[in-house]
Amino acid sequence: MRSLRRIQRYVSAWRNLGEFRRTTCDRYSLEEIVARVFSLADEFFRPIQVEEELVEALREVQALQPRFIVEIGTAGGGTFLLWSRVAHPEATIVTVDLPGGPFGGGYSLLRVPLFRRIILPGQKLHILRGDSHETSTLERVKACLGGNAADFLFIDGDHSDAGVRADYRLYGPLVRPGGLIAFHDIGVRHMPGCDVYQLWAEIRGSSRSREILVSQYSYGIGLLYC
Repeated sequence: MRSLRRIQRYVSAWRNLGEFRRTTCDRYSLEEIVARVFSLADEFFRPIQVEEELVEALREVQALQPRFIVEIGTAGGGTFLLWSRVAHPEATIVTVDLPGGPFGGGYSLLRVPLFRRIILPGQKLHILRGDSHETSTLERVKACLGGNAADFLFIDGDHSDAGVRADYRLYGPLVRPGGLIAFHDIGVRHMPGCDVYQLWAEIRGSSRSREILVSQYSYGIGLLYC
């Protein structure tokens, strides 16, 4: 039954491909774009996020009009889909995911053709499968950026204390002065293995920062302005 459900949702995503491609800022508000991504095709691209928090984060990213985006943690693809809508029309987006990772990793390879078709026509998407903590993965990300600094980095991969610190240490230096780094799950304090809040508490005072928390039960997004 579960396999049949997956197939039905996958077919629905293909059938709704045109709707995803038409979900752009010239047609919809940010609130509407997020709502559509959360609901279209039986929630096929629904991110593991809070809608209101994502809208606020998208406003900040939209102000940057980023040309180069790095995302650690692809999961189902919903977040890079949203970043693409507020990025530069010719943006390069690099998304990294660990197959079998504990926080949403291991998307089916069947999703990849869909991933490539939901970004905007002039944008480039690099889909990297591997451990973000390995030097070889970092080098692949740098190669995809083509020597350019990142404007926006979204860290939503390994949520352990050591894991998120490693992602920040390795990929934070890729972000240009004036760019933006976002951390997901800064508000989660009682889930085993989810320790992002510890790093966030240490670094949020190192430069201008913002916490997006819509309630005490939120996942939370932390924004660090470089």
